[in-house]
Amino acid sequence: MIPENNVFPFKAIYEPKLGREVDLIRQWFSLPLGSKLQMQNHDFVIILYHGRRNYNKGPDINDAVLFINGHRVMGDIECHIKEADWYNHGHTDDINYENVILHIIKETTLQNSPIPHTVILPNIKRWNCSLNDKNRVSDDRSLLKSLGALRWYDKVENCRKDQSYVELSIPLGCGGNEDNFKRLIHSIDLAVIIEIPFRKKIDYVNKIADHIKWEHCGIRPAQWPENRLQLLVELISFIEIINSIEFVQPDVFFKYLSRACPSGGRGILVECCINYFYPSFATLALKTNNAIEYKKWKRAWSELKLQNPYGRHVKRFGYLFSRKELCSVKIAQGLLQLEKEFCTPQYCMMCLLKQVKVNAVKN
Repeated sequence: MIPENNVFPFKAIYEPKLGREVDLIRQWFSLPLGSKLQMQNHDFVIILYHGRRNYNKGPDINDAVLFINGHRVMGDIECHIKEADWYNHGHTDDINYENVILHIIKETTLQNSPIPHTVILPNIKRWNCSLNDKNRVSDDRSLLKSLGALRWYDKVENCRKDQSYVELSIPLGCGGNEDNFKRLIHSIDLAVIIEIPFRKKIDYVNKIADHIKWEHCGIRPAQWPENRLQLLVELISFIEIINSIEFVQPDVFFKYLSRACPSGGRGILVECCINYFYPSFATLALKTNNAIEYKKWKRAWSELKLQNPYGRHVKRFGYLFSRKELCSVKIAQGLLQLEKEFCTPQYCMMCLLKQVKVNAVKN
């Protein structure tokens, strides 16, 4: 973490032996909407919206909506194994925790809770993915390709909407700054930036970016958002150029892209093709009812190769798929869709990659 952005840079957080905070977070998201939980002060809280998982500094969950004491309340949620961890982790005087409306714990250790609304979640068995080499289906690769196709359709549909270039916020903001890059891109006046010289374009974007609170926690310095601003300018400039160029072959297009955006490495430029360029070209083909052109870019999208596999996929699926397979976009995107639909405690048993036990279904 950047010292000046961290109120307590000397505070090291260790996971207690009683369990992990991430298990409490997962348990919270597994609770059905409308669940009624009793708090330590004997009042009740009802879940209207779980909130969003926060992977950067600050509370574990942001923008949750709860019904407390007859009022609809929106705010953040912090999870700890023990109540005292609120003090041990230095949250008392940290402004990032001023909007915490619920404290989720596993064990009570204090007479007075630091947060008025505190919930003790019941002990549950730690959830782990049960997919293995024995229960996997034989056609798992084909299934993943089909799941990956769903993400392709979503990206094409997103690119059919106005200002589709905000899809560039996904690769540029990877690591927790996706929403920040969306705000930045929405704030850029294309009519202005197109007409000014390149160096002034960078100054123009930097001036807007200065008003955004960027996240840095857990992000390597080379990937800090401030180091992506020049690439954003290069991409916007390139988008204006390619409108007048017809690219017949995807590999030719990628060479043009690499030369036009020297501040971006192959890895992030491939991500830009995954999320924006190839779906955008497919969208243009749909507008002209050109099925051949559409299929060409769809096939090119599925044939893209990541420079490196996603770290969480190596950790979770590395024993089932080779590194080469995990670098394949059609497999990687299929795994992302699989995680979105099935990688939760309540849906794990219905995972498409697992064989169904007929006897269990009959019973």
